[in-house]
Formats: sequence, C-alpha cells, structure tokens
Amino acid sequence: MKLIKELGIVTASAVMGIAGVGISSPAQAVQLFDFQYSFPSYEANSTAISASGTLATTDLDPIKNNYTITGITGTRKVQGVTETIIGLLSPGTYGINDNLLNASTPLLTKNGFSYLVSGSGEDGNGNVNVFYSSFDEGYSELSSNVDYGSFSVTPRSVPEPYTGVGSLVALGFGWWTKRKQVVASQKHDKEF
Repeated sequence: MKLIKELGIVTASAVMGIAGVGISSPAQAVQLFDFQYSFPSYEANSTAISASGTLATTDLDPIKNNYTITGITGTRKVQGVTETIIGLLSPGTYGINDNLLNASTPLLTKNGFSYLVSGSGEDGNGNVNVFYSSFDEGYSELSSNVDYGSFSVTPRSVPEPYTGVGSLVALGFGWWTKRKQVVASQKHDKEF
C-alpha cells in the first residue's frame, strides 16, 4: 500500500512538471541562428571583412514573415584582427538598423542589424551595421571599404522542453525504483 501511495506522488509530480513546461514563457520563444558573412575589399589598399556567430531572435512573425533579432555573439575579422562581438545595438541607433531577420531572401532589410565590437568597428567607435542593398546588389557592411558579398544563416536546433523534462522524469523514476529495490533487499537480508 505504501508503494502505491509513493508511486501516486511520483506520478502526480511528473504530471505537474510536464504541465508546467507547456506554459508559455519568453525563454521558449527564443530562436537561434548561426550566421556568417564575408565581404571582399572595395579598394585596393583595404582587406576583406568577415564575421560569424549566433543570432538570438523572437519567434517568427507570421504576418511580416520575419524575426526580430534580440541578441548576438561571435567575432568579426578585419585586417587580420579579430574583434569580439559585444552585443546588439538597439533599433535606429546605427545605420537606421531595424534588427530584422527575414524568413526568406533577402535575409536582411535595407536597414539591417547593428552590433558593437571590442575593436574599432566600421566607424572607429566599435559600431557595425550589416544590411541588404536596396538596389539588389547584395549584402554588405555600412563601411565604404567593402563590397557586396555573402550572408547566410542556419537555424540551430533547440531541444524540445518536453524531451528534457521527460528525461528527468525517467531518470528520477529509475532512481526511485532502484532505491526501493535496495531498501527492500536490505530489509529482506535483515530478516534472515
């Protein structure tokens, strides 16, 4: 009888835990995309610029068919120097950025997204803006030293919340069952 009662408590806890995962939370709305770009030099005396990292976004807006970029990590390389990406700049702060990532091509708007780096960036103050040309020429940075080049994103798979919770419940139940067997075995050994 005691075993049935304890099993009922474990089952109820598991159901409540899984139900809690189903509740919407801002953490579940985050989408991650690995990005990379490379822009060749425009002038003979300058060098190409490249960057790669991860963009954090909101869920897809089905009406506008885009994501709002909410965070960024990664590195940017220019003239052999690697700059660490510090963070995303607010919309409208550099290059009239809107921080939108489109679900289809072109992947960026003509305003693009802007971020801050640990080095000089495009403007000497660490600011960088990546955008899509309104003349359909391609992707580039606001800097006048680079030409149009490639920009790509790859969705990063995020484990489903139910998978993680289910694994924890299974591990907990397995541990509990094993513990019950050990206790029963010890009790049985003491009787003899």
